[in-house]
Amino acid sequence: MKERTRYIVLPALAGVLALTAVAVLRGQAPYEPVPPAPPMMEEDHRDRSVHFGQPEPAPVPQPVAEKGCDSCGDYCDLYCPPSFWEHRSAVFVEALYLHASGIDMAHAQQQNGTGGAGTVPFGRIGTVDPQYEPAIRGGITIAHDSCQSVTLTYTFYESNAIDAITPPVIGGGGGTVGSLVHHPGPAVLGSAGPVNAAYDIDFDLADIDYRRLIDGSENHYINYTLGARFARLEQNFQQTGIFSGGSGGTIETTTDIDFYSAGIKVGLEGERQIGCGGFSFYGKTAASALIGEFRSDYLQANTTSGTNQTIASWVDDRFVSTFEYEVGLAWMDECGRFRASFGYLAQFWFNAVTTPEFVQAVQNSDYVDLGDTLAFDGLTGRIEVRW
Repeated sequence: MKERTRYIVLPALAGVLALTAVAVLRGQAPYEPVPPAPPMMEEDHRDRSVHFGQPEPAPVPQPVAEKGCDSCGDYCDLYCPPSFWEHRSAVFVEALYLHASGIDMAHAQQQNGTGGAGTVPFGRIGTVDPQYEPAIRGGITIAHDSCQSVTLTYTFYESNAIDAITPPVIGGGGGTVGSLVHHPGPAVLGSAGPVNAAYDIDFDLADIDYRRLIDGSENHYINYTLGARFARLEQNFQQTGIFSGGSGGTIETTTDIDFYSAGIKVGLEGERQIGCGGFSFYGKTAASALIGEFRSDYLQANTTSGTNQTIASWVDDRFVSTFEYEVGLAWMDECGRFRASFGYLAQFWFNAVTTPEFVQAVQNSDYVDLGDTLAFDGLTGRIEVRW
């Protein structure tokens, strides 16, 4: 189902972007051509700075000057592009490459002994560690006027990590694998290996943001954003192995943690041009306050005998805050219709229920003060078509 979702979302966003690009390049963008300026006179775009709460100044005719950073290209139809600070309608698609951290799952250890008194760790700790995984983000911006717009954004991320661990080689024997995720109640001892584990972390974000100009000029702008966020966070873990002991057999331990939430979102974004080649550097940051519910389930089952050894289901209403930032370099063509950017982003989820923390709570029968921080960081590349 996850693969099907990915293959539906990716072509759909790419198709919307491609159709819009064709329309813009064929001259179908909603610009109204303007007559050529009178001889020796043209509109001066170099003094069109605006500040929040002030009306946009009227253009002042100026004598024709040599082309500079604000001059129009010969192939930009019959109009000059809007000023750098002006809000534009657009569609965009973004490729992300993210790594989940603060959530690694230590699930088993190499040990000397089968378990119980006298057994000690003796080697590697088996850990399921999510690596960098691709993700996608896309959306549309609708400009109300030059100073304000609304942006709709959807982000989809999923990761999968696996690990396998075997007993240590000890002279005279005695090496086994001990599980770190079993409940201590059932009489389950060490495994002759291998012990396998899989770990998935996925999230979806749907954002709607109102953007308003605070300050701007021909080479910079600053906007504030105010909106809402809808978020889903899912964590799935599974460990399987053949273990010894009175309750031994093929033991499968699984957890499933789901979080559905919604809340407000605020942020700032800015950009400044670098020289006259269309390049600029940008930065943006946002925070959200999410109210939602964590549904966490734990199951330890002996699939050989068909019996459930431990079952725990926990529901917790929770406030989760998020904070994110992004910085990078952008380029926009001379006509202001196409923009590309590349940058680094980081996102933090505070007071979340994580898989390592939940397993420990089940083992200790203590669900008080659970709350951890998980983070996603990595690279982002974006293409955008404006009109």
